[in-house]
Amino acid sequence: MNHPSCEPLLTRHLCSAAGRVARAFLLCLFIVLPVSAPVVALADVGGSDKFAEEAFRERFVSASFENVKGNYRKAAEGFLKLLVEQPSNAAAHYALSKAYLALGLADSARAHAEQSLLFDPSNKYYVAYLAVLSHRMNDFARAAFLFRQLADLEPGNTDALAMLGLEYLAAAEAEKALGVFREILAVDPKNEPARAQVLLMQIQLAHYQDAIVTLKEFIGKGENQQKLLLTLGELYAQTKQYEEAYSTLDTVVREHPVFLSAWLSLFDVSVQTGNLERFSKDLERFYTRREISRKQKIDLSNIVLVRSFKDSAYIAPAAVMVSGLIRYYPRSGQTWLISGRAEIQKKHPFEAEVFLRKALQLDKADVDIREELVTALMMQKKFREASKALSDAMRYMPSKRRRLSVMEGELYYRSGKLRKSAKLLENTLRWHEVRKEKWLFMQAAGTLAFCYDQLGLPDRSIRLYERILEVDPGNSLMMNNLAYILALEGKSLEKAKELAMKATSNEPANAGFLDTLGWIYFRLGEYAKAREILEKASSLDPDEPEILEHLSKAYEKLGDTEKAKELMDRIAKLKGG
Repeated sequence: MNHPSCEPLLTRHLCSAAGRVARAFLLCLFIVLPVSAPVVALADVGGSDKFAEEAFRERFVSASFENVKGNYRKAAEGFLKLLVEQPSNAAAHYALSKAYLALGLADSARAHAEQSLLFDPSNKYYVAYLAVLSHRMNDFARAAFLFRQLADLEPGNTDALAMLGLEYLAAAEAEKALGVFREILAVDPKNEPARAQVLLMQIQLAHYQDAIVTLKEFIGKGENQQKLLLTLGELYAQTKQYEEAYSTLDTVVREHPVFLSAWLSLFDVSVQTGNLERFSKDLERFYTRREISRKQKIDLSNIVLVRSFKDSAYIAPAAVMVSGLIRYYPRSGQTWLISGRAEIQKKHPFEAEVFLRKALQLDKADVDIREELVTALMMQKKFREASKALSDAMRYMPSKRRRLSVMEGELYYRSGKLRKSAKLLENTLRWHEVRKEKWLFMQAAGTLAFCYDQLGLPDRSIRLYERILEVDPGNSLMMNNLAYILALEGKSLEKAKELAMKATSNEPANAGFLDTLGWIYFRLGEYAKAREILEKASSLDPDEPEILEHLSKAYEKLGDTEKAKELMDRIAKLKGG
């Protein structure tokens, strides 16, 4: 099923001091680890005849100087001749490998690096060089094996172990990486960068109780204590130790009242435990702290509101926050903007319009207020008033005209002027200002794709959905819509199924997404599977004719003509009513 609606997404990024230290530490390792051998020793060249041995050494040194001077091809020719005489000479293979690498012949370089190690397996320079070369060629498993070999050759060398841990991370073997960084701590218990990496890995692998122990060892030892305490509080919450979480986060906000991330996490604990009374008391503290600016209070309230769009547990807390804003900041346009957005989310466009007109009276220069007002009017199908509000916005703020043109395209679409909308949005998407802003591009491209869908232009629609997913690969709505168009056209059904399965995995209770997946199974001839999924879709949205029609066809294919007819009669009543 096609769903022409888009939702903004807001995410929060938590950056800890431990993470920054660990990343800097790992980056430095490539610098400190030796990857080139010193001038080759006499034992490396071998030879029983003293004169021949001296001659070999002179030619080796001569070829090495060509390497140093940048004459890599000439150096390679010299080393190749030496290897004709002594094919098992490890030093010559190693030197030839470096010449080939400088010439951009990575495969040949690696082959000779492997030969150098074959003939001299205990040479730590050869091991380190081949390990780094393997890493550059994305053979992380081989690189990890070699760094382990290097660590065994140099017991106590934590640099080699750190490189090994890094390779395991590159190879997506997080548990092995964690083991290596713990190994470093066994050798050097005071190695704070390694402890930081252990902490990060424990969190990534959801070893939260272990992470709590590690984090406690960090706290009190350096900078950014408030961020470490924030992480500790969030880990307590993750392990459902809510009182410990609350106590830790409460300490942070008392000592650092302008640390908004800590306030947000503190509110989260009350939401997760369903303690609205404590949430309200903490909110009162938050709104009355003079150190926190009005903008910061409004921004955090907006985050909670956006969360309520996706998580029903935040609906009541968001309402309390909006009421608090109105009580403390009734003369702020942003307060009424947030109130209007809350009503739009609840599908109360009339109430939203009232709030947004109040917002506009207080702040005529806010483009967000004007756009939300147009949205509220469109939801009420007041297209004439929406058009006037949009024209007023363009006249009042000409510098925002191109951004507002995207809204104009949506207005044409919603009012049924599909060709006019498509033409405007096609032009809009040529503008750099629109393309460079992801959210604005998504709004313009998404609406244009919906236009193409309804205009019966599937080829254009498919290309545009594919372009949208290049920009936003995780967008469930766009996955679903592309899958549905492919199913209708009978094109790339396996690709359509993959997209639809991703969309339903992200939103398993979305009836429209389930309908798309069920219809794809129908088109693939898997009628029993189609019926199973479409029955679930119809239970979630029992009065949607399109879902019922698809389910009726599945019943018909499975020979259940009675149920198929029953559904068709029901569809007729729905459409007639």
